[in-house]
Amino acid sequence: MRRLLAPATTLALAVAVITISVAVAACERPGPRIDVTTPAPAIADAGVVQVIETADATITVASVTAEPTAPPVPTLLEREALLIDDGDTADHRKLGDKYLRDGRSLDAIGAYRKTLAVDASADVWASLGDAYLRVGDVARGLDCLQEAITVDVDHLPARRLLTRHHLSQHAGELARQQAEEWVRLEPTSPQARQALGRAFTQLGMWKEAIAEFTLVVAEQPDNAYAHNNLGYAALQIGDHALAVAHLEQILAMRPQEGFMLNNLGVAYERSGRHAEAHAAFARAAELSPRYAQAALNRDRLQRGLDQAQRLVSAETLLKLRDGEANAFVPLGGEGRVDLPAMPSVDGE
Repeated sequence: MRRLLAPATTLALAVAVITISVAVAACERPGPRIDVTTPAPAIADAGVVQVIETADATITVASVTAEPTAPPVPTLLEREALLIDDGDTADHRKLGDKYLRDGRSLDAIGAYRKTLAVDASADVWASLGDAYLRVGDVARGLDCLQEAITVDVDHLPARRLLTRHHLSQHAGELARQQAEEWVRLEPTSPQARQALGRAFTQLGMWKEAIAEFTLVVAEQPDNAYAHNNLGYAALQIGDHALAVAHLEQILAMRPQEGFMLNNLGVAYERSGRHAEAHAAFARAAELSPRYAQAALNRDRLQRGLDQAQRLVSAETLLKLRDGEANAFVPLGGEGRVDLPAMPSVDGE
């Protein structure tokens, strides 16, 4: 019996020793170690997330890092407003208005910028924009005028200034947008309708332009610029009779300018009235000696006139010089010639 127990006891002791050794080894084996000081650069997403390398490949630690923030962009008010000294009691708004009336636009700009520190109303923004435009700082001027209509969408002075500026730059679509707002605010204003008509002219929207200028001359029958613009638009759609009807009315009005008489000459020539056309071109060249187109039209047409037509042209020209409104006597005949006519850009 003892002989049988000895091997069993020996086996049990061996198993126990092995178990203890395994346990000790397990305790001595290091566990997963997180190394937060050594990021894995090859897989790092710079500025957002970093993947941290660990001793155990089965463990991943992500470290979120803050992305650098750009400094805030200053607002238009922060860029334009000037601080006022504590002891400064001047009324800078009134000073700005006075400077602008006196033509001191740079001084007006300084005064209005100080006003913004206490009054950022649409009126002040519009006045500052006006002053900037007068000194040629177009970008800042437009920024201020846009701010005025942002503060007050119905701000009429800002709409007027924007319309006139865009018209002066031949930016027809921008002018149309502002002019339509002007008309919305002042639907019976001839100035607003004239501006909208000019915008349509720049866009080649001739029928729309005629409609606007017709409203203007109905309200202001002595508006030479509106009659000229209406006649010019009528020429573009081939309505020569309408063009003649309105361009002839300019003869009894002031001011008269060379391009207006040149437009009348174009309308006459396209209607086959060559003698009157020659006289109109000649008078246009006299009124505006530097208006080369009128002189070219005069000289070109003169070569085709017979003796009778030259006599009629000379008599008509004398009447035009004397300011007679009925200088032109309608003659028969037809004809057409494509000549450039010029719309007026003034006379709102």
